[in-house]
This record gives sequence, structure tokens and C-alpha cells, in this order.
Amino acid sequence: MPSTARPSAARDAQAATVLRVRRAVLGMTQPLEARISPDGRTVAVTVSGPGHTGVLLVPADGSAARAAAAVRTAAPVVPRRPDGSQDPAPRHSPRWLPDSRTLLLITGPRPGAAGRPELTAWDTRTGRLRTLVSVPGDVEDLLLSDDGTEVLLLVADEGAERDGMHLGLPVRLGPCPRPESFRPGDGRRRLLHGALPLPGAGATAATTEPVRLRDASPRGLTVWNAAWRGGTTAVATVSAETLPAGYYDARLVSVDLADGTTRTLHTPAGQLAAPAITADGRRAAVAEGISIVAGRPVLVDLADGTVTVSPGPEDTTWLLSDPRDPGRLLLAGWAGTGSRITGAPVDPGAPGAAAPTVHWQDEAVLSGPAAQPALTLSADGALAAAVLEAPGRPPQAVVAPTAGPDAWSWRQVTALNPAAARGDGDFTELARVRTRPTSWTSADSRRLHGLLLDAPGVPVPGAAPGPAGAAGTATTRPLAVLVHGGPSWLWSAGHAPADVLGLAPALAAAGWLVLLPNLRGSSGYGLDHARAVVGDFGGGDLADLLSAVSALTGSGEAAPGQAAVLGHSYGGYLAAVAAARTTAFRAAVVVSAPTDWLSFVHTSVIGGGYEYAYRIGDARTAAGRAALVDRSPVFADTGPGTGTPVLLLHGEQDRVTPVAQAHELYRALARRAAAPVELHVYPDEGHEFTEPGHLLDAAGRASAWLTRHVLGAAAPAALVPSPDRPADRGTQLGRAT
Repeated sequence: MPSTARPSAARDAQAATVLRVRRAVLGMTQPLEARISPDGRTVAVTVSGPGHTGVLLVPADGSAARAAAAVRTAAPVVPRRPDGSQDPAPRHSPRWLPDSRTLLLITGPRPGAAGRPELTAWDTRTGRLRTLVSVPGDVEDLLLSDDGTEVLLLVADEGAERDGMHLGLPVRLGPCPRPESFRPGDGRRRLLHGALPLPGAGATAATTEPVRLRDASPRGLTVWNAAWRGGTTAVATVSAETLPAGYYDARLVSVDLADGTTRTLHTPAGQLAAPAITADGRRAAVAEGISIVAGRPVLVDLADGTVTVSPGPEDTTWLLSDPRDPGRLLLAGWAGTGSRITGAPVDPGAPGAAAPTVHWQDEAVLSGPAAQPALTLSADGALAAAVLEAPGRPPQAVVAPTAGPDAWSWRQVTALNPAAARGDGDFTELARVRTRPTSWTSADSRRLHGLLLDAPGVPVPGAAPGPAGAAGTATTRPLAVLVHGGPSWLWSAGHAPADVLGLAPALAAAGWLVLLPNLRGSSGYGLDHARAVVGDFGGGDLADLLSAVSALTGSGEAAPGQAAVLGHSYGGYLAAVAAARTTAFRAAVVVSAPTDWLSFVHTSVIGGGYEYAYRIGDARTAAGRAALVDRSPVFADTGPGTGTPVLLLHGEQDRVTPVAQAHELYRALARRAAAPVELHVYPDEGHEFTEPGHLLDAAGRASAWLTRHVLGAAAPAALVPSPDRPADRGTQLGRAT
């Protein structure tokens, strides 16, 4: 039994560390997307911070970052309205016109205001903004023709449901209607096409007249993503189902934007993402994988329909024709816990076609707006821009040449969050955290990988004090295993991993050994690894989890009998399964998780698609319903782990894993009365929490749960928020008792 005699001051210090680290990271300004101008001189960086989302303009030569580092600040270019006033509306999705002067943006509505978003033109020389058109829906993508004369918007209608990567909240352009109504076919995602005034005239003409948008959607279908280079032909992934469940059954089509007719190009075995059209317009390219797609590149000849699987890597998340060589594709994707850029032939069967070439690979995250590896390129392809981060290196916009002696050597062009970069001030404790790769072998001899986080020199939580109050004398640390969602997602080597409430660096800074495992089902290790959970949820992946705990305790890094499991979404499901079926963990924290697959099928907006993709069970048959029940933690009435304390945290408005999923498991566990259980429901939150006060409250409750049930100590007061204490902005926290 762990010591309970540790001084309360030490426990309070560890509790305060968890909250300080989370608060520091929440206060950061995060770069989301870096768009380099066609002439390669300027980078438009979408940034998001507490209470704002905007676009920062920086020189591509890195001079702004050097100057900002010298004065410990950054000076964004602030666009202004024609009357000279600053526009406080959020701005995102920057797209350069060919003049390298004008940016198209999506703006508004202003914070706290209802209304439609607007397509806006920004003259970056004068700083003036002009609204081109009010858009009747949420803009999910903004596509620009190669010549800069047309736009194509992917727009989600009012009430359209979103998946877990987009908070699991419906699109709202105003207050939620009362009553909220649901009808088959509502909430489509459409393509809206428009011509910019005076084609080819550049910035001045593009800001003088409004744009008229017309519906160019495929008939009777909803669009999940699209590619287009101009003209009347686009390619898109589509389904008849308007709910996000339809994404799991989408196919690739060509769309005639003039009349809405379609032609099927490819029906995949899994899911599709990141479509593109080659520079010559002859082929469509797309990544094919599973769920949150990191997959293999597939090319389709638009004339004869020939489908070719590219020999490029299987964890591709972005692809585009290489402007420097039309016969090659540039691919970005995952590589284990890092990322890479690869060149691959457009036509691998052509005589003399070169084999794929890895241009760059590192234990770092190279990302774009979808939080997956992506790039943007100058018009000549000579320069690439992206967002780059790594352990100890906060995310920044970066630029690299694509050829020559310095090819793919990234240089920083922003200097955001200088205190985080220096590791001082609020980031002193986070700077102590080290991240290192780890690997182990599962029971079936599968080699598995992940990341370990710890803070050498920080006292060990729960260890007996040394002489005169010295740091804990234990040589091993209590273990917190955090399981990511997806499962076709991954833990990557980022600055401060955000999944599972962002607790990983905070717990490590407070003295825990934190394991971030990429169990079977994860991306980054090829499609066989990602698909290894199909038909086996809670089977081999649970064995992987248990083998990781055994490996770390066996090596002496983790303290025996002092392990906790925490997970979000699918990771929360696996945490709940582990708590029910095993005695490996002294506590579990389950966040926004599916717990009853049978009710999930009929209540989740991805139900009817997700469980089909992963072959969890088929609610249309008796055997399928039995399989769904068998894999559900709610129905785990007996098992060696039914005495594991479980903390459930859930968003009230989540439609991906509806809050009833949490209530079901809470009531099942409370009725068994075999171990402590609590449920805390956060108002106005979806599948992931976004309100800073809620995130801090949830982090405090999770850490207190681990302190009480893993370390055997009373939770310090700093980690026990009152259930009715107002969170930030006066929001009240709800609690089920």
C-alpha cells in the first residue's frame, strides 16, 4: 500500500503543478495553418488563442521571427475596414490570389454575435477588408481556381451535424431553435460556386463588387471534402447520408458543377480523405485508410477510370502535384510518432518512373488546419510552408526550400509564445518534462511503440519523504497511461499533447511517469496496424495496453501496483473496458466515451457508420446485437476489475458520444456499488471541451481522482473543485450524484 504520510504541502504542490501547466498551455497562441504566397515572399498564418482566431502576416525569410525574438514579442499586421476601424471578427482559411497581395478569408460573425460567416478580401498592402458575400452556412473549406478568378466553398447547412474531430456539435448560425427539429436529408454539406469580379484583374477588382454564389452540389448527395482547380469539374467524397455516419460509406466522384451530375471514380474498402487533382487535370488523387484517415495514396484516371495504388507510404494525410515536376506527387503524412514528406510518381507504371523518395522525416509534427501533416507551396514549388512543433519546441510557422543544398531545412518565421520557447515564466515546469520514444512487445509478438513523458528531478508522487523533507526517495514513479481517441489517431511527438484533456505534460511535470501508447488501431505504422482492431475492439488492443504496463513495471520505471488508465473517446472506451476486465489499474478516467454500442448505433451521429467500419457488431441482426452488447462496458456485470474506481467526464451537448453514454455507465457502476464512481457533466461542451474553465476543472478532478485512488492519499484541496463552483465566464458545472 502506498504511503499516506506524505506531507500535505508536497501533495498540494503537485496538485498546483497540474493546474499551472494546463493553464499555461491553454494561454498559448497556437498557429493552425501556414499559407505561403504564390511569389514565396509572405506567409499567412492562422493563429488561435484565448478568445480569438486571426491571421498573421509574416515575411517568408524569417526576419519577423528574428526581430520578434530579439524584442520578445510579435507584431501582427491588423486588417482594417474601409472606415479605418479594426475588425474584431474571427478570421481563418486564408487563400492567396495569384497577385500575392490579396487574401481571401472567412470572417465573422463577431464574438458573441449570431449571423452568417462572410467571404472577405484582404488587401495586405493597405490592410483594408471588404466583404464579398455572406455565406449561408459554416464554411468548411475554401477552394480557389488556379487563375484566381473563381471560388468554390464547401458549406455545412444550419443544423448540420459534425464529427468528433469538430467537437460533435451541430452548425449554428444563431440560437438553437426551440423546438430543435430533425428531418431526413437536413443538414447537408454543399458546394457553392462563384466568380470573382473582373477575372484576372487582381486585388483591386476583387474587392469592388460582391460575389454571387450558386449551389453547385451533386444532386441528392452530401459532400465531405472536395478538390478543384477551376472550371466545371471537381472531385469530391460524397454519400447520400447527411449525418457524419455517411462519411464512413463515402465514395469518390467527379462532379459537374454546371448541372450537379456525378460519376463514381472509386468506391473504397475504407474511408477517404485529402482529395486532389494533378496539375495536368488528368488524374484525381486521394488517401484511402480507415476512420480518421492516414492512408495509402490512390490515383484515378479521370478519362478512363483506371485506379492505381501509389507506392507512396501508407500513412499519407496530404497530397498534391509537385509544381517542380508534374510527374511526381508530394505526400505528407505520419511516420511513427513523427512525420515525413515523400515524393512519389503520379504514374508508377510509366517507363522510367522513379521510386518514392523520402525528402524529410523527423520526430516532429508537421501540420496544417486538420491537425495532420500538410504543406502549402509557392507557385513555382520552390518553397514550402507548414506548422512545426516537437517536444521542447512550441509550434511555429516554418518555411523550407524544396531543392538545393538546404532542401527541406525548416526555418522559423513566427516567434509566438516566447516564454514557452525559452521555458521560463509560466512554462518553467513544462520545460522540465522530457519526451522519449519507447517500444515493447505485446502478447502476440507485435512490436508496439509510443512515448514516455517524465520530469527527472521532480519528487515522486506518493513516495515517502527523505530526511528534512527531501524529495521522495522512490526510484520508480506511479504510472498514468493515456489512450488516444480514434482509434485511428496517434500520439505524436508534439510540444504539449492535447488529447485526453491535455493531461499528459501536466501529470509528467507533477512527477508521474506518463505513457502515451500507439496501440494496434493507431495511425503512423501502416494500414495493417491501423486495421488490426477491426472486428476486435477491446481484444488485442486491451492486450497491448496490459503488456505496456507489464513492460514498464518489469523494467523498474513504473511502480508496481500504482497505475491509472485515462482515455478520451475510443480511448475512454478502452479505459472503461480495462477497468471492468482487469486489475491492472487502480483508477480509471473515462472522457467522452462510448460505453453502450447498441444504443450508440441509434443515438450517435456517427452510429450506423463507425461501428460498421470497425465491425463491432450489426444492430440489424440478433448476432450483431449480441456482439455490440458483449463489447460494451455497460454490460460488464462481472470481471476481475469491477472494483476499479471510475471517474466519468462528459460534455452535455456531445452528439458523437451522447451524454447518455456516460449516464448509462455511471448508473451501471453505481448499482453494482463495487467501487467509487462519479460522473461530471459539463454544460455547452461537445465531444472535446473548449471552455478553459471547464478544462481546468476537469483536469483538477482527474488529477484528484488519481491522487486518491492510485497514491492512496487524500486529494489536496487545490484539486477538489466544488461541484457548483462557477467556472470561467460564470458557467455552472453540473454533477450527477
